[in-house]
Amino acid sequence: MTVHSHSYRTIALSACLVAFTSCAAETPASEDVAPVSAPTTIYEGSYTSAPAEDILGGNTFTWPEAADRSDVDSTARVAALMLHSWDTTVDRTETAAAVRARPLMSEAWAANQIEPERNASNGEWLEPSEHQAYSVPRVVPAIGDSAQDVTPDRAIRVLDVTWRWVARDETPLQGAGHRQVTLYLEKTADWWDVVVHQSRDMSASMTGEGK
Repeated sequence: MTVHSHSYRTIALSACLVAFTSCAAETPASEDVAPVSAPTTIYEGSYTSAPAEDILGGNTFTWPEAADRSDVDSTARVAALMLHSWDTTVDRTETAAAVRARPLMSEAWAANQIEPERNASNGEWLEPSEHQAYSVPRVVPAIGDSAQDVTPDRAIRVLDVTWRWVARDETPLQGAGHRQVTLYLEKTADWWDVVVHQSRDMSASMTGEGK
């Protein structure tokens, strides 16, 4: 797999800044967070247990195989879905989802997906965790001209991601989220890889917080 060049990264990041000039400021991570006792284990199943897709998210999660890697939009969409697919019975941090999405990334970017010692979303996860909930994300293209085909083998896609929580005990949960995700992709032969991804929390701007 190829590693994106410095010049492309400069172009891509500059485009991202332009695209987000009018967006709300990113919500800072919560300072009141609990330490994580151990990194998330990627459950792969065995001959005596169900495969991961039958456990995580109640068999609702999207997996890398769902992406058409010859299509930049399909690759970006599946990556965005996976990045926001969390199961509180297994995942200790949001980065656990990014670890599962590694097959859609370049080798260099996949190596950067390492779980932190603290969960920045601890507050938002408290109620879902009490009810063994999992997220159900939805992805649509962001409004505007943010998406770009920089070159035939380099592209930028900006997607709006919203999600709700589903409790395994069927308790109605009110918590939800909204982010705008920017993905930078490169193509090697007929294969698209995510080489960088960034996200901006849009929940505050939707609820009017900070105004």
